[in-house]
Amino acid sequence: MTLSVIPFEAQHLEGAALLLAQRHARDRAREPALPAMFESADATRPLLDRDLHRPGAAGVVALRDGEPAGFLLATAMLPRPEHFLAQFFPPRSMLIAYHGHALASGEDASLYRELYAGLAGGWVERGFFDHFLNVPAQDAEGREAWDSLGFGRDTTCAMREVAQPVVPSGTTTGVEVHQAGPEDVEVIEGLADALWRHHVGSPIFAPHLRETDQHMREMTVGLLADPSNAHFVAYDGDEPLGMNTFMPPSFLSPMETPEACVYLFQGIVYAEARGGGVGKTLLAHAMDWANQEGHRWCALHFAAPNPSGAAFWQANGFRPFEHRLRRHIDERIVWAGA
Repeated sequence: MTLSVIPFEAQHLEGAALLLAQRHARDRAREPALPAMFESADATRPLLDRDLHRPGAAGVVALRDGEPAGFLLATAMLPRPEHFLAQFFPPRSMLIAYHGHALASGEDASLYRELYAGLAGGWVERGFFDHFLNVPAQDAEGREAWDSLGFGRDTTCAMREVAQPVVPSGTTTGVEVHQAGPEDVEVIEGLADALWRHHVGSPIFAPHLRETDQHMREMTVGLLADPSNAHFVAYDGDEPLGMNTFMPPSFLSPMETPEACVYLFQGIVYAEARGGGVGKTLLAHAMDWANQEGHRWCALHFAAPNPSGAAFWQANGFRPFEHRLRRHIDERIVWAGA
C-alpha cells in the first residue's frame, strides 16, 4: 500500500468531512454528551470549509492507495497585542482546532506524525513557533502520538451536568451570593485581576498582558449588560469573596458543545477566603440558576498546570473532554538550521 501526504485543498473537503464525522461517532461512544448531528459529513463539512478559507490556513491530507486516510487543518492565530486572545495565543501561533483533524477507522495513530511532519516545516519557515492542537481527552492513542512529537498539555476543557448536586463543605455562615449588574463592573474587574494574578504564579507562569485590559473591560461591560450572562459574586457583608461568571460557549468547537450548554468563564475566590467552602457555595448557587434557565450542561477551561483549579473543578463534577496541547519550537532553528 502506498501512502502520500499532500496539501489540503478544496477537492479534499468531502473526504475529510466524512473522516471527521466517523471520528466524531467514535468520540461519542466515549462521551455521549457530544452532539449527535456531527456524525454526518453534511454537518462537519461547513466547519472544515470555514477553516480552509481563513487567512493563513494550512492543511495536509494523507492518501492511502488514493483514498483519504487522515488530515490536519490548521489556522493562523495572529491576535492584536491588545486583544483578549493575546493572553492565550503567543504572536504567530498555529492552531489545529478540535474539528481540524481525523484519521480513518483502523489507521494507526502514528499517522498523525506523518501529517504533522508535512505541515510543521512550512510553519517554522514562516516564523510560527508555537503550535496548538485540541484533542478529545479520551483519545489515548491519539494523545500518545502527539506526546511523541513533543506536545504537552496546556489547557483542559471540562463539563458537568448542571443538575448534578454540588456537595457543600466547610462553613459559610454569613456568606451571601448576589447576581452582579453593570454597576458592579469594578467588583468584577477586581476579582478578574485576582484570577490573572493566580495564573501568573508558580507553577502556571501565564503572563498577564496589561495591554489587553481595555478589551477585557469592554468584554466585561458587554457581558454584564445582558442578564442572561450571569455574574454571581459571594459577599461577606460588603466584602466580595469570589465569583462565577457565565457566557455562551463560544470558545468551544460546535462539535464539542452539548445541547443546552452554558460556559463558566471566570471562577475565582480571593486567596484569603479559600478553604472555607465559598467556592462550592458559589458553584451550587450558579448551577441552580443554570438549571432554572434550562441549561443542561456547563463547560469551562482550566490551565493544565493549575493544581488547585484542576483539583477543585474535577472534585465538583467537571470531567475533562478536551485537552489543548502545545509545542514550542526553539527559535534558534532560524540561524542554527541547515
